Amino acid sequence: MPRAVRDPVSELFDGGARVLLERAYAARGGWAGTRLADPSPQHVRYFASLGIDVTGPDNASTAGGHMNAHTRWGRAFMRSVWYQHKWYSGAPRGGWRRSRRAVPRRVALELEWGRRMPALGIIPAGRAVRVRTHSIPAARRFNDGLPGDRRKYNAEQEPAGRFSRLELRDWQ
Repeated sequence: MPRAVRDPVSELFDGGARVLLERAYAARGGWAGTRLADPSPQHVRYFASLGIDVTGPDNASTAGGHMNAHTRWGRAFMRSVWYQHKWYSGAPRGGWRRSRRAVPRRVALELEWGRRMPALGIIPAGRAVRVRTHSIPAARRFNDGLPGDRRKYNAEQEPAGRFSRLELRDWQ
């Protein structure tokens, strides 16, 4: 099986993803939100040179249904939030780990995308996004009620519709 490589666009968002996650962890199950700024012309040109259209439609690398992050740029932010949460959060004394966790973090996240927001003073135009944490038992109860194409794993713990597939990615 080929080794997965991180989405190069998502790597831009690691710092912002951590800030949002810190607020979500502090909210203890409540929502924490931010605004994802639109990509700059420089970002659009650079990623276009790599064959990635960051202004294009959300291109989740799953075979089934997925949350609509609206654009490829939004999907990259979502990937960064999940990646930082799963592999670098929860250092023994709080904060962020310096090295990747040996096993993924066992706290579920819920992300929700909102409307496009116009620029407001120094705040750039972008899309509202928020996140909150859930306990694993609560997440399992929610997941068990979803149809198969909306789940990452089925009841037998085999990949289902939301499982990310390497062959559907626009980067390698």
